[in-house]
This record gives sequence, C-alpha cells and structure tokens, in this order.
Amino acid sequence: MVILKTELGILYQGDALEILRKVPNNSVDLVLTDPPYGLENVSVIKRNGGKFGKAKAIGANLDKQVISGISYKDWIPLAYEKLKPAGVLITFCQKMDISDIAKFLEKELGMVVRHIGVWHKTNPPPQARKVQWMNAWEPFIIATKNKGSGHHYNYKEGQFSDVISTPICMGNERTQHPAQKPLKLFHPLVRWWSFEGDVVLDPFLGSGTTAVICEKLKRKWIGIEINEKYCKISKERILNEAKQLKLF
Repeated sequence: MVILKTELGILYQGDALEILRKVPNNSVDLVLTDPPYGLENVSVIKRNGGKFGKAKAIGANLDKQVISGISYKDWIPLAYEKLKPAGVLITFCQKMDISDIAKFLEKELGMVVRHIGVWHKTNPPPQARKVQWMNAWEPFIIATKNKGSGHHYNYKEGQFSDVISTPICMGNERTQHPAQKPLKLFHPLVRWWSFEGDVVLDPFLGSGTTAVICEKLKRKWIGIEINEKYCKISKERILNEAKQLKLF
C-alpha cells in the first residue's frame, strides 16, 4: 500500500519481502538499510541539562518490546536483483554477523565487500547493570555488484573515513522508533555512495532517515516499512523535510 509520494520518492507500507519482488530488477543504484536484526535490553536513558537547557529523554518513548529479526539470507538476494550493474549495497548488522554476511555477499552473490565500516556513538547509553563496557559502535557493510572500479562512488566529494562518529539521536530528532539512526550517520553514506538523481532503496525504512537524507541530497528513493506507526513517523519527517527545502 502506498503511504506517501513526493517528487523524489515513494513510501510503501507492507512486507519488504513481498514488495521487493515488485520492484523492477536492475533499477536501483544504492540499497541502504538498517534491517531489524533484533534489539535487546531497551532501556530509558535520560539526558537532562546541558548547554542549551533540558534535552528530551532519549528513551522516553522507545518501544519496550524486543524487535524480531529477519535473516539476511531472505532479503539480501532480493535486494541484489534490484541493483544495477554498478550498484552499491550498504547494510547495518549485528557485530556477530559481520563475517557471515560478508562471506555470503562475496561467495554466494559474487559481490565485492569494499568496507566493513563503523558507526562510533560519541554518547553511548551507560551500562545500568555495570557488568560490561558501553556499546559504543555498530558495524555496516559496503559491497558493490561490480568488481574493480565503475560503481557509484562519488570520489569528487574527497576523502572520508570508514569510521563515522556521531551522537545517537536526541532532542527533536528522536522519534518513537527504538533503533533510529541519526541523519548525520546516513548523510555521508548517501553523499559518497550515490549521485544526484540516483535511485536509493531502503527495504526497512523505519523512522524514515534514508528518505529524509535523499530528499536533502536530491536522490530518488523507495522506502518500505511494515509497521503502521513507523510509516506515520516516516511520512511526517519526510513531509517536514520537503517543506523546509521549498522554503529555502
């Protein structure tokens, strides 16, 4: 079901595995997504005070339930078929799955893993139980459909590190999605690994971060999200971004 259409993109509500089959093969330049690979120990973290006064509690509205995961073996082959010959796939994953996914991409699909990147959280949630270190990083994998050069990499943007350091979402950017990724994290992923006018696909759009960045950077986009509540969050964020762009 179509939830939203803008000049650049379209948001579907439904099962990604079903809707992906309807997307034409060889039609997408970049697949960028943060699939639901499971959340544990979701807790409420409050950050009050600071230079600009009180900030919204990070975990004030987070879902308490654990999100069930989806196997990369189910969705990645479908996403791979949608990529153009010079297409790029970027997916976040669990730390324990890095090696398995990388091997699957290269041995089963014939892709080339270009980076095992890291999101460094500059303000990780503290460990309430005090039995281990704070979880301050999450991995992402960048792979290309082609070997050698020629894939969509915007080298004219200059040098950039495969470690991206940003805070976790706080304040006005924070929504009710428990695994929301910050705009500052997805911005360089879209900026360097696609070009203006490219088609970007996110099969697990969640809170809409990929679509918002695509609106900012003038990329066409396709978003899929099964959860009605998260579709509403995405729709609101995307429309707000579109309005801001028209103002300026």
